[in-house]
Amino acid sequence: MNATDQLRAALRDLEAKARERELDKKIESFAEQADQFLRTAAARAGDFAAENRERIDAKLAQAGASVDSRTEGKYHSYVDKLRAGVLSGVDWVADQREPAASPGPRADSSGSPETSASAASSGPGTSSGPGTSSASTSDAAAQPEDRSER
Repeated sequence: MNATDQLRAALRDLEAKARERELDKKIESFAEQADQFLRTAAARAGDFAAENRERIDAKLAQAGASVDSRTEGKYHSYVDKLRAGVLSGVDWVADQREPAASPGPRADSSGSPETSASAASSGPGTSSGPGTSSASTSDAAAQPEDRSER
Protein backbone atom coordinates (compact mmCIF):
# COMPACT_ATOMS: atom_id res chain seq x y z
CA MET A 1 0.00 0.00 0.00
CA ASN A 2 1.59 3.27 -1.12
CA ALA A 3 1.32 6.70 0.55
CA THR A 4 -1.58 7.80 -1.68
CA ASP A 5 -3.65 4.77 -0.75
CA GLN A 6 -2.89 5.30 2.93
CA LEU A 7 -3.98 8.92 2.66
CA ARG A 8 -7.20 7.92 0.91
CA ALA A 9 -7.96 5.35 3.59
CA ALA A 10 -7.32 7.92 6.34
CA LEU A 11 -9.62 10.39 4.62
CA ARG A 12 -12.37 7.76 4.31
CA ASP A 13 -12.01 6.99 8.02
CA LEU A 14 -12.20 10.67 8.92
CA GLU A 15 -15.25 11.16 6.73
CA ALA A 16 -16.99 8.20 8.36
CA LYS A 17 -16.24 9.53 11.84
CA ALA A 18 -17.49 12.99 10.84
CA ARG A 19 -20.77 11.46 9.65
CA GLU A 20 -21.00 9.31 12.77
CA ARG A 21 -20.62 12.31 15.06
CA GLU A 22 -22.88 14.49 12.89
CA LEU A 23 -20.24 17.18 12.47
CA ASP A 24 -22.10 18.79 9.59
CA LYS A 25 -25.06 19.59 11.87
CA LYS A 26 -22.76 20.86 14.61
CA ILE A 27 -20.87 23.06 12.17
CA GLU A 28 -24.12 24.46 10.81
CA SER A 29 -25.33 25.20 14.34
CA PHE A 30 -22.02 26.87 15.17
CA ALA A 31 -22.22 28.99 12.01
CA GLU A 32 -25.75 30.12 12.90
CA GLN A 33 -24.64 31.08 16.41
CA ALA A 34 -21.61 32.94 15.07
CA ASP A 35 -23.84 34.80 12.62
CA GLN A 36 -26.21 35.75 15.45
CA PHE A 37 -23.36 37.00 17.63
CA LEU A 38 -21.82 38.99 14.79
CA ARG A 39 -25.15 40.62 13.96
CA THR A 40 -25.65 41.51 17.63
CA ALA A 41 -22.13 42.95 17.80
CA ALA A 42 -22.72 44.99 14.65
CA ALA A 43 -25.97 46.33 16.07
CA ARG A 44 -24.35 47.26 19.38
CA ALA A 45 -21.39 48.89 17.67
CA GLY A 46 -23.83 50.79 15.47
CA ASP A 47 -25.77 51.96 18.51
CA PHE A 48 -22.57 53.11 20.20
CA ALA A 49 -21.37 54.94 17.07
CA ALA A 50 -24.73 56.66 16.59
CA GLU A 51 -24.99 57.68 20.24
CA ASN A 52 -21.45 59.06 20.40
CA ARG A 53 -21.04 60.66 16.98
CA GLU A 54 -21.12 64.21 18.34
CA ARG A 55 -18.50 63.36 20.96
CA ILE A 56 -16.28 61.80 18.33
CA ASP A 57 -16.71 64.82 16.08
CA ALA A 58 -15.89 67.19 18.94
CA LYS A 59 -12.75 65.24 19.87
CA LEU A 60 -11.64 65.16 16.24
CA ALA A 61 -12.17 68.93 16.01
CA GLN A 62 -10.20 69.40 19.22
CA ALA A 63 -7.36 67.21 17.94
CA GLY A 64 -7.39 69.03 14.60
CA ALA A 65 -7.19 72.40 16.32
CA SER A 66 -4.27 71.13 18.39
CA VAL A 67 -2.43 69.90 15.28
CA ASP A 68 -3.16 73.19 13.50
CA SER A 69 -1.85 75.25 16.40
CA ARG A 70 1.35 73.20 16.68
CA THR A 71 2.04 73.09 12.95
CA GLU A 72 0.69 76.56 12.11
CA GLY A 73 -1.96 75.00 9.87
CA LYS A 74 0.60 73.24 7.67
CA TYR A 75 -1.32 69.94 7.75
CA HIS A 76 -4.85 71.36 7.93
CA SER A 77 -6.01 69.69 4.69
CA TYR A 78 -4.71 66.29 5.82
CA VAL A 79 -6.42 66.67 9.18
CA ASP A 80 -9.69 67.57 7.45
CA LYS A 81 -9.45 64.54 5.17
CA LEU A 82 -8.71 62.29 8.13
CA ARG A 83 -11.60 63.75 10.10
CA ALA A 84 -13.99 63.24 7.18
CA GLY A 85 -12.77 59.65 6.79
CA VAL A 86 -13.23 58.86 10.46
CA LEU A 87 -16.71 60.38 10.51
CA SER A 88 -17.61 58.47 7.37
CA GLY A 89 -16.52 55.27 9.11
CA VAL A 90 -18.51 56.17 12.22
CA ASP A 91 -21.58 56.78 10.03
CA TRP A 92 -21.07 53.46 8.28
CA VAL A 93 -20.85 51.62 11.60
CA ALA A 94 -23.95 53.47 12.83
CA ASP A 95 -25.82 52.33 9.71
CA GLN A 96 -25.21 48.70 10.69
CA ARG A 97 -27.86 48.98 13.39
CA GLU A 98 -30.65 49.67 10.89
CA PRO A 99 -32.64 46.77 9.47
CA ALA A 100 -31.98 45.77 5.88
CA ALA A 101 -34.49 46.55 3.17
CA SER A 102 -35.05 42.87 2.42
CA PRO A 103 -33.76 40.63 5.20
CA GLY A 104 -33.33 36.97 4.49
CA PRO A 105 -35.72 34.43 5.98
CA ARG A 106 -35.00 33.97 9.67
CA ALA A 107 -36.76 31.60 11.99
CA ASP A 108 -36.25 33.90 14.98
CA SER A 109 -37.59 37.19 13.63
CA SER A 110 -38.95 38.26 17.00
CA GLY A 111 -37.38 41.71 16.87
CA SER A 112 -34.17 40.54 18.50
CA PRO A 113 -30.92 42.51 18.06
CA GLU A 114 -29.64 40.16 15.40
CA THR A 115 -32.59 40.92 13.15
CA SER A 116 -32.14 44.64 13.59
CA ALA A 117 -28.53 44.26 12.56
CA SER A 118 -29.29 42.55 9.29
CA ALA A 119 -28.08 45.70 7.57
CA ALA A 120 -24.57 44.42 8.16
CA SER A 121 -24.96 42.50 4.92
CA SER A 122 -25.92 45.64 3.04
CA GLY A 123 -22.26 46.63 2.97
CA PRO A 124 -20.48 49.93 3.12
CA GLY A 125 -21.14 52.94 1.01
CA THR A 126 -24.79 53.09 1.96
CA SER A 127 -24.16 55.89 4.39
CA SER A 128 -25.75 59.17 3.51
CA GLY A 129 -26.24 60.24 7.08
CA PRO A 130 -25.15 63.43 8.75
CA GLY A 131 -21.50 64.30 8.76
CA THR A 132 -20.73 63.10 5.28
CA SER A 133 -19.03 65.88 3.45
CA SER A 134 -17.62 66.50 0.03
CA ALA A 135 -14.27 65.39 1.43
CA SER A 136 -15.73 61.95 2.04
CA THR A 137 -14.86 60.96 -1.51
CA SER A 138 -11.17 61.18 -0.64
CA ASP A 139 -9.02 58.12 -0.16
CA ALA A 140 -9.22 58.53 3.60
CA ALA A 141 -13.00 58.41 3.51
CA ALA A 142 -13.01 55.34 1.26
CA GLN A 143 -10.99 53.35 3.78
CA PRO A 144 -13.96 51.77 5.62
CA GLU A 145 -15.29 50.55 2.28
CA ASP A 146 -11.95 49.05 1.28
CA ARG A 147 -11.62 47.12 4.56
CA SER A 148 -14.98 45.40 4.21
CA GLU A 149 -14.21 44.19 0.69
CA ARG A 150 -11.17 42.22 1.83
